[in-house]
Amino acid sequence: MGSGASILIAGASNAEVRSRMLEAAGYRCRAEPAGKRLAQAIIAANPNVALVGVADPGGLDVIREVKSDPASRRIPLAAVDVSGDPAVLRACYDAGVDDLFEDDAEDAEILARLVPLIRLSGMEAELLRRAQTAAQFGITVDTSVDVSKPDEAFRLLVVGVARNAFEAICPMLVKTGISYFAEPDPYRARSRLNDEAEGEFAGALVYVGDDDMLEKCSFFIRSVRDDRRLFDLPLFVVTEPGGSNAVAEAYGQGANVVAHMPVDCDFLEVHLKMLHRGRAIRRAIGRRIASALAPTSADRLGSVYSSDFMQAHMKRLEADMAGTGRQSAAILFFVPTIGETAALYGADNAAWLRRQVADWLAGLVRVEDIVARVGSDEFLMLLPETSLDDAARVRRRVVGVLHQSEFGLMDNVPLSIDLYVQSACVTLKSADTLEMLIERASGELA
Repeated sequence: MGSGASILIAGASNAEVRSRMLEAAGYRCRAEPAGKRLAQAIIAANPNVALVGVADPGGLDVIREVKSDPASRRIPLAAVDVSGDPAVLRACYDAGVDDLFEDDAEDAEILARLVPLIRLSGMEAELLRRAQTAAQFGITVDTSVDVSKPDEAFRLLVVGVARNAFEAICPMLVKTGISYFAEPDPYRARSRLNDEAEGEFAGALVYVGDDDMLEKCSFFIRSVRDDRRLFDLPLFVVTEPGGSNAVAEAYGQGANVVAHMPVDCDFLEVHLKMLHRGRAIRRAIGRRIASALAPTSADRLGSVYSSDFMQAHMKRLEADMAGTGRQSAAILFFVPTIGETAALYGADNAAWLRRQVADWLAGLVRVEDIVARVGSDEFLMLLPETSLDDAARVRRRVVGVLHQSEFGLMDNVPLSIDLYVQSACVTLKSADTLEMLIERASGELA
């Protein structure tokens, strides 16, 4: 659900219908009709996301104005009511939109693709918050991010294209000038993403031609999203006409864009470049946020924050959330296996395992989330602007990865350890202290 995020619909057709649809999904909506000073309205409202109508050239001017202003360029903008005119598609991309929806986009598609826009908004907000908290600990975090023109020379992995269907899709890529490597088998394609000899792929174009390929491609998409190294890889999915189940499943598994065959070459090129630019923006923000972890803000384990930093950051997040209707959540992890390891193999091996757990937890979350050690074998994960339901999904994913992984001990113990992790999700409440949050979560550990 929308978790209370604010959406401003500016100068778009069917604004009232769209507002009702978004409000039903949990978003807070406001509409501004065409003809007003829309750029100023967007800047003043400072929404999580703005949907800007571009049925006439004035909408593009609004987007250009907002994206050229340093004070407002952080607001994610999506163009709506976009025609299939190649010139309009390219103009939207050049204006700096973060996504675009053609005039026949269905509600389910808009809702699915709003999620990464909301996440981008959350990353931008967290960068500013993290910089302010870091300053309390003597750390300077640069909040400037400008990757409006990333390197457009990138390479795609084309997945699931059978030999006899190869010509149906790949000629479009030839026309775009984007380089690619095709792998018909989704299982082998997944392995290629982890093969350093292949080099880095900037994204994947996944073709779902039939029900058999749907199952294989769903595995590919899901496994990419569960990989802590690849989870942000742009995924463009192409299905055959009438494949509504394939569309729903692809979005549900984590696809960025899903389109039916035949796909227009200009549509494909603009979306691939937009996805590539979006990834560059998120990575740039992520690097800025990550710079807040330094010796004065980190726990002695090094890869996670100290409880003092978490307490200070919680107060700042609570202040930001006050009166907005947005939710934030936290997940407490308790790892009794560490204490058991100390009893069986000594304190040094327990310390080695504890450090590994910290490293894994820090690597399994989004960069805008924050992990701190809050007890000997307890870790707290704070998820800004995240609903309890979404936090529960994160919790299941993280615990699943930890339970399915093996952890080695020091050289004097030639065996691997299977972790047992207890965890609980709670909503962050106003005026929560770190102790109050931990106590509430401890009562729900399972």
